[in-house]
Amino acid sequence: MRGGEYTLHLGQDLSVGYLSHDAAQIQLYLEESLTFIPHTAETGIALTSDKA
Repeated sequence: MRGGEYTLHLGQDLSVGYLSHDAAQIQLYLEESLTFIPHTAETGIALTSDKA
């Protein structure tokens, strides 16, 4: 909740992709790159699972 620990960089490589179509509709999708840059090592935490 503190904020300012990461920098978010949104890419400039937006692309439109084709999934499928039928007589009534066309399904497309959007993709864009993004990067989170941590400012210090303490900003990240490990996510683990107890399930084997």
